[in-house]
Amino acid sequence: MLPLPLQPDRLSMPKGLILILIMIVVIVIYTIAKVISYNRLSEQQWKEVDKSKLKEWDDEDDWD
Repeated sequence: MLPLPLQPDRLSMPKGLILILIMIVVIVIYTIAKVISYNRLSEQQWKEVDKSKLKEWDDEDDWD
């Protein structure tokens, strides 16, 4: 049996699937932007901390 020629309408994705994929892409981009934003805010806040008041820890113990 010979294969039938490809029919473009049978290979196209359903409209609902395209919308779901677009939503997933938007959510991923939004999440990455938020993580970068929070990272920048955290670095800015860390630069503003008075590091002279930080406690010194004696955690040089070996946990053997």
